[in-house]
Amino acid sequence: MKNRLHIISWYILMILICLFSTTPKLFSQENILFTNYNLNEIFTNPSFSGNKSYMEIAMGYHKQWTGVKGAPVSAILSAHAPLNNIKIGIAGMIYNNEIGILNETGFFANYAYKINLEKERIFALGFQAGIINKEIRWTELRTYDPSFNGDDPSIPNMNVSSITPNFGLGFSYYSPKFHIGFSAPRLLQDTYPYENSLNKNINFEFKDIYFYLNTDINLKVNTKIQVEPSILLFSSLNSTLDYNFNLIFYHINGIFAGCSYRAEKYWSINMGYEFNSKLGISYSYENSLDKIKRGDHTSHEIFINYKISLKKSNYTSPRFF
Repeated sequence: MKNRLHIISWYILMILICLFSTTPKLFSQENILFTNYNLNEIFTNPSFSGNKSYMEIAMGYHKQWTGVKGAPVSAILSAHAPLNNIKIGIAGMIYNNEIGILNETGFFANYAYKINLEKERIFALGFQAGIINKEIRWTELRTYDPSFNGDDPSIPNMNVSSITPNFGLGFSYYSPKFHIGFSAPRLLQDTYPYENSLNKNINFEFKDIYFYLNTDINLKVNTKIQVEPSILLFSSLNSTLDYNFNLIFYHINGIFAGCSYRAEKYWSINMGYEFNSKLGISYSYENSLDKIKRGDHTSHEIFINYKISLKKSNYTSPRFF
């Protein structure tokens, strides 16, 4: 009965995707999205912090549109763990996102409170707070007009930056074979800095908040293979629905392979291997089905996950999450 309910919820989510993804989308590259988002769920939902019986450290690097100068490059380092009190989870992360002359670095700390339900089910509430440093490196700007002498009042002749606070909320429900979470990890909007704008670039606009819905289900094919489909939906009131669908096949020996598809006709092939019960590495190759519009530019992503046992942990599964 439980498996049927989980599968029914998946059909409902797929219907929502079909309904909302047929219209043109406004996609903000400023919202960082990793292909293997399941390897670092605490980035989009703080309630997943400390949801394992061990401490996990994740390092990720995403290089988008290889060969395009100024294309987005994202990197993240995060760690999360439960406290001795199993009802509390904590996490910390640092990330960087660079697009051309625009550079953003964020530092965040997460706190999650878990409510234990029957049959190993858990409901969790999460809070996230931190600071974001945004910088525009105007001195690196290159023009294509040979007669331009650099005297343009609309283009500063120096780099400008700002540091602003931000915070987010999230909640989740999970069991050993299923989870679903809803979050708004960045409740404040801070525009990119300009000269003399130290305290003028942060505001709260509900219509600009990005909300994330993530769900995942684990299906056992046989004694050696598991299939784990997952969906990440995200949108604001100012944009239409964006999504990422991921399908992973796990083998009992620590091998995994899969594929994903996300909005704007991007597809990827994912593969990875866990060397032991602690260390795992994954790689994703991404391209677009619409090469006429976007060109034949590939994207690459690498994730390394390391698990540290806390007390006497009994985890033996080769799965990453």
